[in-house]
Amino acid sequence: MSGALFFSLLAACGGGPRLTDLRCRGSICQSNENPLVLQLAVDFSDDSGTLDKGALDLRVNGNSQHKLPLADVFVAQGIASGTKKGTLRIDDDLRLDRINQGGQFSLSVVATDGEGRDSNEPRLSFSLHLGGP
Repeated sequence: MSGALFFSLLAACGGGPRLTDLRCRGSICQSNENPLVLQLAVDFSDDSGTLDKGALDLRVNGNSQHKLPLADVFVAQGIASGTKKGTLRIDDDLRLDRINQGGQFSLSVVATDGEGRDSNEPRLSFSLHLGGP
């Protein structure tokens, strides 16, 4: 087998997890109890079936805010260990210490599977408006 053919076969064999359709879970993203908690969902696929052994990195403007062990998320949401496709529900408690009223920010997520491979980074954009209209 030539070196070039061997490399192309390796490149075609799986990859990291994939996250798609990052979205608000309801008609509004905010929790009724706390306007700085965003209620989100994201679909995942992971051919290795090891996502539950990894972590989910919640980011604001590309900077990590929290890393959640996905084993805890899978258990809390009734997702079986080894599941290769599904939807994760996320409540993200934002720390917006550097964003002013009316300021723009983005929220993104990156998953790392149990083999240490990172996913893509889907993102949503928001404007900060606290208080009355």
